[in-house]
Amino acid sequence: MKRPMTGLMMLVGGGVLGAGLGLLFAPCAGEKSRKKMMRMGKTIGNKSDRIMRDLSNRMDDLADSMASMSGKAGKFMHLR
Repeated sequence: MKRPMTGLMMLVGGGVLGAGLGLLFAPCAGEKSRKKMMRMGKTIGNKSDRIMRDLSNRMDDLADSMASMSGKAGKFMHLR
């Protein structure tokens, strides 16, 4: 039973050490980091909205083109 307890203690110790080092070497305070993440999230959200609108417009254009081609193909088949 000594080995599993040693492994658990090493895991907990490593977690505490990692958290401490993360706090020590963090580039800025927590509040600043949260604000940066919020700004980044909004920027990414806005970009994805623009991409989705552009994609939707392109799909509408494609659907219109396909409908037009379908009508022309139908007329061509009746002429033969």
